[in-house]
Amino acid sequence: MATIGLELYTDVPGEVAAIEAYWQLAEDGETWKQTVSEVRNKFGLKPQELTKLVQSGATAFIIDIVCTDCGSATDVAHRTQFASLIRQGNIVCTSCQLIEQQNREEAQRQQEKQRKDALLQRFPVRSSEALAVDSLSLFQATALHAMFSDPAVEDAGLTTPTNIWPKDRRWAPDNRLYDLERRLLHANPRTVAVHPDSHPDAFVWKDDAPDGSYYLGQVSYYLHGPDEELNDRSPRLLQELNRTFREGPWPSQWHEQWRDLWDELALSYASSYLDMKLGEHNLEMKQGEGTLTALSDALATFSLGQVFNFIYRATKDSAAYYQRGGVNKRQAANSTVGRISAAADRARANGWDIKSFGRPWTLPLSAIGETFFSKVMWQADMMPVARRDAIVPPHAAAPQPSLLPQQAQSSPESVTEWPAEPSDDNITDCSGCGRQVYGNELCNSG
Repeated sequence: MATIGLELYTDVPGEVAAIEAYWQLAEDGETWKQTVSEVRNKFGLKPQELTKLVQSGATAFIIDIVCTDCGSATDVAHRTQFASLIRQGNIVCTSCQLIEQQNREEAQRQQEKQRKDALLQRFPVRSSEALAVDSLSLFQATALHAMFSDPAVEDAGLTTPTNIWPKDRRWAPDNRLYDLERRLLHANPRTVAVHPDSHPDAFVWKDDAPDGSYYLGQVSYYLHGPDEELNDRSPRLLQELNRTFREGPWPSQWHEQWRDLWDELALSYASSYLDMKLGEHNLEMKQGEGTLTALSDALATFSLGQVFNFIYRATKDSAAYYQRGGVNKRQAANSTVGRISAAADRARANGWDIKSFGRPWTLPLSAIGETFFSKVMWQADMMPVARRDAIVPPHAAAPQPSLLPQQAQSSPESVTEWPAEPSDDNITDCSGCGRQVYGNELCNSG
């Protein structure tokens, strides 16, 4: 049984009587002596008028139920809330709830600060020498350009975690995302480092301290370099990479690496297309080494667009194979690999001219793929180009040494190249005066 007390803010007799009638309990202390409609009719009030009067004319509180924290009586705004509080029993008043919420928020802020300090200590932001394009592998150059050309980097110099790149332009193919991110981290020279401002949940914690591990796809990276401001580091590298992609010459190691990178990106794209086409027929399969080997074999002879043609027809035939009955979905999906290999072998043996498919809009290239094929290889559309027929842009090769002016008019037999620049190994001390000279001869100082 409960008792309601009132703190009135009006002295108008009619209003006081209406408020008291609204809050008057029956003898059982749980139900009401009059319904709301009866109170309105008795005092000639409209619904909104009674509601306004109850809210502004008095504060009602339950004398028998007090706050478990401060012991004060419990305020109640209307009859529905009264019924809820009676069922609940022990309660915490609004003021104590607010204080408790503020305490929780302060504790959370303190925890976040402690975690941030711990991350900053475990992953300090360091400076290093500026990255030189000549020191990077072609994969590093392509991956870094894709990662740091993201407009979000301009604000703080930090990359967007690769897991949350938009679906229409992923940083790397989903089926190779973590592999390529790990390769970038472990490459020599080191180019990026994880930033302590990454989300705390991206790190592995042990006893409230980061153990040095973190989850790929969830952290932000900053670029190695000498600049104090992180957002000053990427523009220089991007400018140098753009100049090299656009004008050349390529670093010597890139000439040995572009074919492997072409094959890798084309294979991942074909693998993704296979998954997509199987999914359209409600089929799925776990791609293993056998599947990737079959796709690689087809790509060794045919363009990516032609392999898409093989995949399209093979998945369609596998779906029909399942519809005829007698096999389950797994068997039907697995038969796709054999169909692709057989189609490629027949086309290769007969010298067939296979139609090349274009890139489907539902399966966009990754940022790394766009950078490599468009910026590095200058392929406006790589789909109809087989890797064995691809060539590097003309500016990728280093220019030949210039000729001396007088040699330009000489006969071919008399043309000679500029002498090679001496290296540090050619520098020795003159045996006469001690000055540094190139070679072992005496200098001309006398």
